Amino acid sequence: PGESDNRNQQKMEMKVWDPDNPLTDRQIDQFLVVARAVGTFARALDCSSSIRQPSLHMSAAAASRDITLFHAMDTLQRNGYDLAKAMSTLVPQGGPVLCRDEMEEWSASEAMLFEEALEKYGKDFNDIRQDFVSWE
Repeated sequence: PGESDNRNQQKMEMKVWDPDNPLTDRQIDQFLVVARAVGTFARALDCSSSIRQPSLHMSAAAASRDITLFHAMDTLQRNGYDLAKAMSTLVPQGGPVLCRDEMEEWSASEAMLFEEALEKYGKDFNDIRQDFVSWE
């Protein structure tokens, strides 16, 4: 206290979650269920998504990926843990927010190659990239 902070604030980490927020674990879990449901609906509306994920089950599984949950948690934090504001952010005027990660851009054969590489090399991603997924 009382000392100046000369650190470069641009290089500092940004707080993305406050564990002392006013929500209960149950409320957070309920919000995550809603975020997954919105993600599933967003995939149903997105033509390229519905081609890749032709069944509701597959769309729901894709909407449960970490990227959707990270977006939901970030949405809660950015909206001050106000559930009503956060929900309206998940579904802005243009329609529901669709969250995708890099893995969803891969074809089925590319994903199978990656799984094969994981079996062969474990988590040695340099070798995997070099021998199996050189397109990335």
